[in-house]
Amino acid sequence: MTVKQKIIEQVNSIEDEAILNEIYSLISIEKDFEKTYKFSPIELQQVKEAVVEADNGKYYTQKESEKLIAEWLQEKSAGL
Repeated sequence: MTVKQKIIEQVNSIEDEAILNEIYSLISIEKDFEKTYKFSPIELQQVKEAVVEADNGKYYTQKESEKLIAEWLQEKSAGL
């Protein structure tokens, strides 16, 4: 008996709707992974430019990024 057949046999014996919903969710997620995202020409160019910038040292460290985001959030929330 193949793994697929064993799974089908097990699923056929499950009565709990919640478990069946979880199984269905997992199967649906797998189908989403099968789709391959295709970059548009503009997106591809932007990625290439970003790689060149990173290679030339033009990037923020994790710590710098966190600081910039915190400052931005503080600015945006100041008027609330």
